[in-house]
Amino acid sequence: MRRIGTVLTAAVVTTVAAIGLAGCSAGSSASSDSTAPATDKVIKVGALTPGNTNDGAFNQSLADALEKLKDEGLIDYELRDQMSDPAESEPVIADFASQGYDLIIGHGIELGDAVFSVAGDFPDVHFTASGGPDILEKYTDNVETWTYDTPQVGYLSGYIAGVTGASPIGRVESMELDFVKATDAFFQQGVTAANPSAEFLPVVYAGSFDDAQAAAAATTGLVGQGAKLVYTTGDGIATGVGSAAAEAGVLSVGVSSAAGEAALANNVSTVDLDMYPIVKAWVEEVANGDFGGKGVTSTLQNGGIVYAPINDVDGAVPSDAAKKVEDVIAGITDGTVTIG
Repeated sequence: MRRIGTVLTAAVVTTVAAIGLAGCSAGSSASSDSTAPATDKVIKVGALTPGNTNDGAFNQSLADALEKLKDEGLIDYELRDQMSDPAESEPVIADFASQGYDLIIGHGIELGDAVFSVAGDFPDVHFTASGGPDILEKYTDNVETWTYDTPQVGYLSGYIAGVTGASPIGRVESMELDFVKATDAFFQQGVTAANPSAEFLPVVYAGSFDDAQAAAAATTGLVGQGAKLVYTTGDGIATGVGSAAAEAGVLSVGVSSAAGEAALANNVSTVDLDMYPIVKAWVEEVANGDFGGKGVTSTLQNGGIVYAPINDVDGAVPSDAAKKVEDVIAGITDGTVTIG
């Protein structure tokens, strides 16, 4: 589903200029309207991710967006991955800024402090910082902030799990952070909306976004407790969840493409990010000279949140599941389905 192209583990050069959806004011979702950029200048982008860009999930969503924009002849970029340590990421961000990069993207909650630390010293360079919903209010004149709609991601993932009829349901999460716990709460709400009789096993935390081995062990433990479906929020741990669930013959939701075909065979669907419209908006703003002073949220409405087609897992998933999921997405989009 995703491709890396020429992205390397430490650095890559690729490309961007601008168009896309305009960023919204803090706390709101981005608009899908697009206007032509004011200049043909190719935008030079420096980007950092906390994890591996071949994870098939959060980190790769940025890599894919940059590569697509590069293929369109719109940007030049350099991407550094595995930058979760601020002691390593802050010098890289400062180096990008001192080299005259037009736009520097910090993709991940681990990079926020480093971005803001450097941005104050380079007022003419454009930066982005990501985090939980509270990040939206922290924008500055040269830093735009980004998050994704946690309620939508959690609720839709839960609804997909619920329409399968599988119960009990286990959950393997990364770390016990506020936004992770919030996603799980909305997941449970979505499950209950689709299947009020569904039972939940206690959530298990892998203690990391990327420890696939710990996630696999947690999944095996949940299956031993009777789980018929195991959900994960993705990132590197999804590989472990997917492989263990498939080996045990139980359903999964949230497994990334990086887990491989065998794991995906038992995965019903995954709600994921598409960073392309968001990054394209930032590039457009840089080109048009109106970047900064706002935050943006990825949503189903603006195409920043997407999901994989429903997999019937050889008939284990009811035939009307895909239609029900489409209906609930329509309801979320038009406001007839209330989350929270």
